Amino acid sequence: MNIIALGVGVVGAFVLGFIVYGPFLGLQRRWAEGTRIDPEPNGMPMGTLLVHLVMLTLYALVIAMTETTNALDVAVVAILAITAQAAAVGAWAQKTGFAIAVDAGYALGCGVVMILAHAAL
Repeated sequence: MNIIALGVGVVGAFVLGFIVYGPFLGLQRRWAEGTRIDPEPNGMPMGTLLVHLVMLTLYALVIAMTETTNALDVAVVAILAITAQAAAVGAWAQKTGFAIAVDAGYALGCGVVMILAHAAL
């Protein structure tokens, strides 16, 4: 298993999260309002970020495991499952369509970043 690609995938997906959910793209306020959370949080939610880092590590591990067996089709199905889960949870939580699209798009983007990490390394 390519541990370096796994790590690069986790870091890349984490950075993607800061880009998508941070002030860089201008999505933050609309996403937060669509999620019904405070668009101007008081500091970083460290506990949430830690849980998210664990999730990204497990996600990257699945992608790395499929890479070792040349099972790109399984990786794609796993990525689509995680994306669908993000959308389903968002719909259940009654987020707006925009917030659901951002969450699902981020889940999909993470998978793409992780596959690209393996392709590059």
